[in-house]
Amino acid sequence: MGEFMNKLFNVFSITTLIIVIGFSSYDLKAQDASKSSALVEEVITTARKKEENQQVVPISISTVSSEQIEVLKIRDLTEITSIPNVSLDEVGTANHIPNFQIRGLGHNSSIASIESPVAMITDGIYIGNGRVSDSFDIESIQVLRGPQGTVMGKNSIGGAVLVNSKNPGDEWESKLRLAYDGFGAPGGMSSYVQYASGGPISDTLKVRGVVHFNDNDGWHKNMFNDENHGAIKSTMFRGTLVYDPSETLNVNLKYTSSETDGDGPSAQCFQLFEGGPSCLGMDRDRESFDLSIDEEGYLDDKAESLVLKVEKDVEFGDGLITYLYGDNSYEGDSIGDIDGTMAFIFHAPNRSEESSSSHELRYNGSFENFDLLIGYMSHERDLTFHEMRILPSTLGGSEWNGGGDLNHETTAFFATVEIPLSDQLTMDIGVRSTDEDKTVSIASLSAGVGNLATGGPSNIYFIGTRNPRLIQSPDQASCKIFSGGCIRDFIDNKSWSSTSPRIGFTYIDEDNTTYYAYRAIGYRSGGYNMRNTAILALTPQKGPGPYDQEEVTTTEFGMKKSFEKGRVNLAYFSSDLADMQRTLNEAGPAGPVQYIKNTGDASMSGLELDLVYMLMDDLVLNFNLGTLSAKYDDVTYDITGDGVINYKEYDLALPRAADLTYSVGLSKDFTFGSWSANGRISYSFRDEVAYDDANLGIIGEQRILDMGVDFYSPSENMSWGIYGKNMNDAVNHGNISPVSWGSFAPVMIGKVVGVEMVYNF
Repeated sequence: MGEFMNKLFNVFSITTLIIVIGFSSYDLKAQDASKSSALVEEVITTARKKEENQQVVPISISTVSSEQIEVLKIRDLTEITSIPNVSLDEVGTANHIPNFQIRGLGHNSSIASIESPVAMITDGIYIGNGRVSDSFDIESIQVLRGPQGTVMGKNSIGGAVLVNSKNPGDEWESKLRLAYDGFGAPGGMSSYVQYASGGPISDTLKVRGVVHFNDNDGWHKNMFNDENHGAIKSTMFRGTLVYDPSETLNVNLKYTSSETDGDGPSAQCFQLFEGGPSCLGMDRDRESFDLSIDEEGYLDDKAESLVLKVEKDVEFGDGLITYLYGDNSYEGDSIGDIDGTMAFIFHAPNRSEESSSSHELRYNGSFENFDLLIGYMSHERDLTFHEMRILPSTLGGSEWNGGGDLNHETTAFFATVEIPLSDQLTMDIGVRSTDEDKTVSIASLSAGVGNLATGGPSNIYFIGTRNPRLIQSPDQASCKIFSGGCIRDFIDNKSWSSTSPRIGFTYIDEDNTTYYAYRAIGYRSGGYNMRNTAILALTPQKGPGPYDQEEVTTTEFGMKKSFEKGRVNLAYFSSDLADMQRTLNEAGPAGPVQYIKNTGDASMSGLELDLVYMLMDDLVLNFNLGTLSAKYDDVTYDITGDGVINYKEYDLALPRAADLTYSVGLSKDFTFGSWSANGRISYSFRDEVAYDDANLGIIGEQRILDMGVDFYSPSENMSWGIYGKNMNDAVNHGNISPVSWGSFAPVMIGKVVGVEMVYNF
């Protein structure tokens, strides 16, 4: 069976290459609508909280429209690989937490209280460390590079990712997608059922409903029991209601509910280097997808969101008043095999509950001598978190508990003004003033009930219903965060204020080429580490915090050129980072001790090139390139942990800052009789990067080959497709610091081949 599948993959790869590249000489019939041409069409962005052509917005931005999502077959955010200096993976994060890295700024921790430097904004609502979502029925995905604090708000020093779902149209339409993939993966298969339908039900009322269902058997094979691992079932429902009682008033209400149930997060154990520590005698190569664990664990997530948007046209300044309200809630419960071995060494249950609400009121207007945006926003977030670490009797038989509560309140005022200095030159000035307040109540993991630090009793591990080795969940722990049974040994409150200014100039010449330059300052929130693994009595400096805000100052120059057959965008940026927030790790009695420190200052600079060009009427080239140079300018904390600050700190590479990223892709249209088709192939590369601040691990070079072909019926209401992800079966994971039994890293996914059918009613 394995030999047959390998032959199938080879045939598929060769066939797709021929389809995409070789059909340039084929006598093609003219198509009513070219699929590839959608890649060069005008794209609209809301980067400045108004709809504009991406090519006139004076920032480095990449936008993928719904039509382009369909052509490129982007199924979730993890498949966005064609953007310079941008990467997304789940390395070092909890399942479904998007770990965007933009211009070397990202997030490599699953600690829920730590803010990401890349803002996730869904349908206009800031969701912070949001979940990775499927891209089905999405209107656009916009990736804004560089600090966006003036307009988008806090925690966007690296950039912002805007995901906007579709609204119902003026005509009733329905769409069904069925997909089945996993061919080639060592584990099982994954099936998808997705349906969207909507349109007008009266002159003033429109509705749209979306259903998503995914049943994944687990793409990995657990060699411990020869069963599939990573099984997961996810469901999502989104309903949208649009009410237009008049030409000047629009009300948009969206409700989304999602649920995920499956195996728990787990790790892969491998050798850090040839000849290095083995994994309990198993000398595994880091280039393999081998997995052998004794506990499959479980993951149960539930999330809900409500978004209300009210827009009112006003005569004053031919303006628009917008009110935006968002309410989000999340519950998660999981148990994971963290040690990545078939021995019971280190298992970690955790539970979290989170809710947030936000209000934004803004005005956009256009006057004779200037355009104005002014607004107010407030955001409140409540988080309760309980984490356990279970060690077997051979290692002391201890139960470690910790967690606590966080309340986070934010208010902000913002304004931007665009002033024409001539027919071609415009100046924009903006500022945002933000006030934040955080209150925490923490039970330290090293000071909870029933652990080695206090000499408390160990609990007896019971036989679970899912696995005979299953350990206790937070609900059975001796220390209960959610019911108030844990001693809170750290209680604190702190407030921060910040001002995020921006000044820029835009020049559009007679050929509609845009030249721009700007300077902006942004901030990443200060805060607390709710995973406190330090013993406060012994090492208070490694406790929960607080740590200060991180500041970035960026200067950027860019050019954007549109022409008949495509567009090319070029940008150069230089950023100075002050009071960098870094996650540091060191060994402890219950696993790694993690703490957050402001470790110093750094500088980054780079180039970004984004090109889309129609080589032929039915053949489109995508190419992008990003370069990045990053270094420490001043180090104020002992990052290496050797007791001194010296050249070793300054020689460290900044984590997740890839020197080079690029991708190249082709999209080709062709016909077979009355049927049309589209083939595509893309190759993306990301340089090797350091995994963590102390450079104890690496994320190897990423080389990803994707391809696919879709066939469309004469009426184009139905399509059939075959697609392949990571066809070169590349391993792109990184490792956490080595431990006594080896090194461990999150399990990554290899080659996947699938088929799909789409029907438009």
